[in-house]
Amino acid sequence: MKKLNDAIVARINQLSGNSLTQYELSKRSGIPYPTIKSIMQKRTKGIDFRTVILLAKGFDMPLTQFLNSPLFNADTLDLE
Repeated sequence: MKKLNDAIVARINQLSGNSLTQYELSKRSGIPYPTIKSIMQKRTKGIDFRTVILLAKGFDMPLTQFLNSPLFNADTLDLE
């Protein structure tokens, strides 16, 4: 089972492709660059809901669209 943080990192990679750098995502979302870098290097232990909302903002999409992915299927996530 995949951890929630891993699903978020995978979703960021999925949405950014080769067109959006971590620095650009930081500027667009308002999340400090070191935080984005830490998330992407999987050094962040827990990503809070506020950060997920800001990530969606950085991709210029509603939160529901950011979360609308099989990556976030509760049956395949380790939520413990």
